[in-house]
Amino acid sequence: MEPTNSTMADPTAIVPSIIILAPWVKSWIDNSPLTIGPWFLGTCFELFLQGVLVTQSTKFLSYNDPKGRSKRLIWLVIVLNVLCLVKTSQNIKIVWDTMITNYANPDCAWILLSVEWLHYTEGLSTALIAVYVQAFFVYRYHVLTKRWWLCVFIALCMAVSLIAAIVAVYYIPKLIFTRIRMWSLTHFVFAIVVDTLITSCTAWHLQRRKSAVQSTSDLINRLTRLVWQSALPPTICVIINAIVLESQPMVLTHLMINIVLPKLYAVSLLYTLNTRNDIRSEQENDGTTGYQITVSNRPATMVSGATSFVSGAGPSGNGVGVKSPRVGRDQEALSGYEFDREAGLDLNGSETTKRVTFDFKQDSGSNLSRLN
Repeated sequence: MEPTNSTMADPTAIVPSIIILAPWVKSWIDNSPLTIGPWFLGTCFELFLQGVLVTQSTKFLSYNDPKGRSKRLIWLVIVLNVLCLVKTSQNIKIVWDTMITNYANPDCAWILLSVEWLHYTEGLSTALIAVYVQAFFVYRYHVLTKRWWLCVFIALCMAVSLIAAIVAVYYIPKLIFTRIRMWSLTHFVFAIVVDTLITSCTAWHLQRRKSAVQSTSDLINRLTRLVWQSALPPTICVIINAIVLESQPMVLTHLMINIVLPKLYAVSLLYTLNTRNDIRSEQENDGTTGYQITVSNRPATMVSGATSFVSGAGPSGNGVGVKSPRVGRDQEALSGYEFDREAGLDLNGSETTKRVTFDFKQDSGSNLSRLN
């Protein structure tokens, strides 16, 4: 008997398909929220952060720096965006292969994680972006402090972290899970060490530059908050990633965190650069930058008005002249110069000319002292 239209339209008359799955593949499907879900959710969050990154990059590239200090960082931002776009494309391809192309072939979807290089190198691409961003912050710390020995130690930790990620990727196609877990944890631990050292050492150095001048102290406090705000999200993400991998090594939940991690690093770098530009703009609009610093052999006296001289620390007692658009605001003028030239409002790590470091303290004669 030929089926009628009414019979074909009746859902109860449709014979369901029977797919016999291997035990491990059946477990993969039954636990899809913990196997396929992390890929999908991680990619969704990563796409959201990619939009944030594009917005931040547009803001940075559109910033008009009259002194051209930001131009040297344009290629840094461009390369970072290219790396992040490649990373996003990789995640989209993985989700597409798993959930669309092999929707009815879970055996193939499961095995792709260990045989398709685009799938099992996901952790390595994350490590490359993390090291790229960390290298910038290490360079910035070196320009800020000139402590090359600490920068070398941090760079070595970065190298160990990257090598551990490469070794972990090497063992993924071999399905040696104990080795994958061990080297992945090594990678995360050294990444945490690097982030912690960069953040704490930079914040400590900035706090040491505080002085009795309120404007300088406020600026340093703002920069210190910037250091912590930009570093905390990726560092916390790495710590959570390590904890989840250690507690649930056979579950792919940690992949969701690992997919988001490189974008957190990228956003932290762009947030730092844009905030630095905002501070510069505020200072320029407020009239606290652009002072002409000259060395004079005149006696060390305080002169009220547009030009002031403070006592020199050297044996010759040279004074330092500060041409300021403000009257009676000489301390703020000099402190503004100090931070713009020495402490990096130059958080971009750009090299400057010969640095002159100024700090202030009130002496018995109520004059300002110049400290090297």
